[in-house]
Amino acid sequence: MGKKIIVFCCGASPYEENAFEQIKEHNLKDNLADIPAFYCRGAWNMDKMSFKDRTLCNLMRKAVAKKDPADYEMWEKALMAAGDNKCDWTDKKYIEPIIECIKR
Repeated sequence: MGKKIIVFCCGASPYEENAFEQIKEHNLKDNLADIPAFYCRGAWNMDKMSFKDRTLCNLMRKAVAKKDPADYEMWEKALMAAGDNKCDWTDKKYIEPIIECIKR
């Protein structure tokens, strides 16, 4: 006992508060609901993905491409903008609130 538990998520999508709240509500239920959770934007590199992940991302991009870009959700815009490019959105600023939480 006496240990502090913190959850952080890492992904290629930009932070979107409503989406993150839904993720927390779905995954941090009941006695886990009070665990602090943070989102840190990561990177996108199709070359480093497994065959399975590349295939799933390509299928997802094909499905999203059929939609009107004006109707894209934030994560869909990011997915389509990244394409096959290597993108790195990592930033040390993402760990600042995590460090502050640890210090409390």
